[in-house]
Amino acid sequence: MDHITFQQNFPPATDIPVLLCKLLEFQNKATDWYSGYFELDKWKFGNPAWFGESSTAEQFAVFGCGPDGSLYALWLYPGRTLDDAPVVFLGSEGTDCNLIAGDLRQFLELLALGADELGFEINWGEIQIGNEEAPRLAEFRDWLWSSFQIRKPSNPIAAVLESRTHHPDFEKWMAIWQEART
Repeated sequence: MDHITFQQNFPPATDIPVLLCKLLEFQNKATDWYSGYFELDKWKFGNPAWFGESSTAEQFAVFGCGPDGSLYALWLYPGRTLDDAPVVFLGSEGTDCNLIAGDLRQFLELLALGADELGFEINWGEIQIGNEEAPRLAEFRDWLWSSFQIRKPSNPIAAVLESRTHHPDFEKWMAIWQEART
């Protein structure tokens, strides 16, 4: 995917966050997986496909996906920009949705774990690394360290729980939003 296509994931007149821009360049170097089954993906900003309405969709800058169609997005709640927005996981069936990282840097730390289904595993409270590492995981970890001095967290669940204390309760927000839609 090129930068012009990826730019459509973000609000008009904004730049792709630097960390995601660099991750896109890394991802484009080879087609093999580098962290479980996560990948950056194209998604038109404001696309109501998952959210059902544009006004809700515009609160999220979707940037990645899992193998089942689950989404990873920056949550642009009031007062947040692309640079300081937390990362949320939106399960493909509308389940296990939650805030998983306080920002993109913390999200990359979590990606360094190499979990097969990162978003689900965080929400289940247990990170499990698959029987086989992603083919490019070691390369990805080396790249994260040499480019940004980012390493996987020693206690990822504790890091996620701590980051949730700095943002509104996304799980509660999601429950209210889902209830209003039924």
